[in-house]
Formats: sequence, C-alpha cells, structure tokens
Amino acid sequence: MNALGNPLCVKMGTSWSAYLDGGGNLLGWKVGYARLRSLVDGTVYFTVNDPGVGNLKPPGQPYPLPDLPAHIDHAQLDISYVIYYWGSWGPVYYLTPIYSSEVFIVLDAPKAPMNPAWVSVLRYSCRWASKKINLFDAARAVTFGVFYQKPGFYYPDDSDSRWVPDGSFRLKALLDKWAAMEWTRGNCVDVSFFTMIALCSLGMDFSARRLVTASLLPPSPGCGRESHPENPWHCSNSSSRHFHTNMVCPVGSDPTPGDDPSEPIPPYPDYTYKWYSWAWHQVCVLSGDPDTGAGIWDPTAAQKIDLFGSSYRNPPADHPACRWIQEDYWQMPRMRGAPRGLVNEPEQIDGAEPVVEWTGKCGVSTLPWTPP
Repeated sequence: MNALGNPLCVKMGTSWSAYLDGGGNLLGWKVGYARLRSLVDGTVYFTVNDPGVGNLKPPGQPYPLPDLPAHIDHAQLDISYVIYYWGSWGPVYYLTPIYSSEVFIVLDAPKAPMNPAWVSVLRYSCRWASKKINLFDAARAVTFGVFYQKPGFYYPDDSDSRWVPDGSFRLKALLDKWAAMEWTRGNCVDVSFFTMIALCSLGMDFSARRLVTASLLPPSPGCGRESHPENPWHCSNSSSRHFHTNMVCPVGSDPTPGDDPSEPIPPYPDYTYKWYSWAWHQVCVLSGDPDTGAGIWDPTAAQKIDLFGSSYRNPPADHPACRWIQEDYWQMPRMRGAPRGLVNEPEQIDGAEPVVEWTGKCGVSTLPWTPP
C-alpha cells in the first residue's frame, strides 16, 4: 500500500503494509505515524507512532500495519513517513507531511459492473453497510440505504424509467444530482439497477430480475377498478394488461407517516401508502440464483407487513431473520384483512408465479444525461 493521498479499496480483515520506493537517492524509510479512523462514527481502529530514526526499512521493503477491521466501513488513513535519503550535502533525515487517504473497507473484491468500483459509489455503499460483516446484513443495509437516501430517488407518477436509456446506467449524472442536493425520479428499473451497482461495489454479486404474473388483468376499466380520472384510486393502466399491488409506500416517501396532517378529521393514517397498477416489476437477486426460490431485495417500495403478518414498514430485503423468497414475496396465500406480498390481484397460480422475464446487469456510464 502506497497511499500518498489516493483512495484505497480493500477487503475487510486484510493484512496490509505500507511501502515506499523513493528512487535511487532513498537510503531507508519507515512509517513515522499512521492512524485509521472511521468516517462514519469516528472509531479509531489503530494508531502507529514510530518516532526517531531507528527501525528504518530498505527501499521497497514493506512496513506492516495493523490488520483492517473485519467489517465494512468508510474510513480515513492518515500516514507520514520518516525518510533517509542522499541529499546535496550528504545523508538527510526528513519527516514527511501527513497524507490522508479514503479507505473503503468492503466485504469482498468488487463485482461487475463495479470492478473497479467507483469512489463516488463506495462513499454511499460503505456508509450504508458500515459495521456489517456478512452478505445478508450488508445487502439489507444497502437496500434500506437506497430507499431512505435523502436526497435520493422518488417514484414518478408515470412509473417510467429515467436513468437507463440504452442498458447503461447514467451513474455519474445521477450522483452529480445527489451531490447538488437534488431529488431524482426513478422507477423500479432505475432503483433496482442502482441498488445492484451499490451491492456489487461491496463485493456482493447481485443482478436485477424482472418479474411478471402469468395471468395479467385486462386494461382498465375491464380490470374491475374504476378508471374515472377524478377518483384518486382509479386504475390508470388503460392500454396494457397489468396487475394491482397491495398498499405499498414508494421510494422517496415515509413508510411510517402517522396521520395525514392535511386530513385531520377523520384521521387518515398511512397516507403515503397506495396501490399501483404495473405490467411487471424489477427487483434485485443474487447472481446465479434459479428462477424459483430466490431471495428478493426490492428497494422500490416498502410493505406494511412482512410475510409472517408482522408489522414491517420497510423495503423487502431477504434475511435469515425475515425471509423474502420470490414466490411468497410476489403473493402469499390470502389472509382475511391482511394481504401479504406485492401482488393483490389477480390471484397467483400456485407454484407457477411469478414468471421470470429477465435476469441480468446493466452497464455504467459517465456520459452527461438529462433525464426526461
């Protein structure tokens, strides 16, 4: 490791060393001072103090540093060197200034399309998953991180994609918007692809997956839901076959809102939840998972209850403590007064739904982009 102010991406728990080449005039060197500190919560992981001119290393010989922490984090390494070199008037000792480098501690080597990972993405993903030590904890933290990011995505009224015009996510343009404190519209394609990118940056190999129900409803009003434009709960999908969701809270909204302050009498709780009319839906899955039985990570919308009927109010994120397996995530067997899963109607065909329409990854792009 030769930081000198450059960002570093390293696997958690790794043993690492500093080194210095220095050219032909360098006679010896060592680390005079080093400190690794979390930029998330300020935890100091180690401090090295090695003053004086003893214990010098030959040029190019590593100087071992304490191991990295065994969890994900966004940290900063401050380091200075004692160097012994041949100057104009003979041998000289010199203490360098302190160089500071961002250190992104990840679960494993970043995966495509984040190999190499973008620093601008790691600044988000390492913070969202800070202190996590395994895939399930980290993947849930990233899914929640994307959903709750402020400023971040908010779901568009027209349900259209904004950021993947040609199979390549306009990643720099989106992150520039967030850096300028601007919210960005994004549907399930945009949100799931971005979440996939963030997960891959931490070394977790995820893909996006497009799901559809085998027995779609006819266009409204034939679907049975009133299509009158003055009805705020009307089904607007008048041109294509579709399904209706349960009441979900879209990305960009608060899934625990309480009563609507604009509707005090009568109280209107959970006013951020509504049902949607979609032809298909895109989520995240582990790359290589089969078309059935896969875990689901869905950052686009929060669900009120989990698949066990308990209060949840978060985006689905598969975890041993709260499973979101594809078939049940899509639609659980009906419970009176407590529909569970994404789809409200039509009722799924046991063992046959959802249908996997596509699984894959997007590319990433630095091209300028103004979303429609």
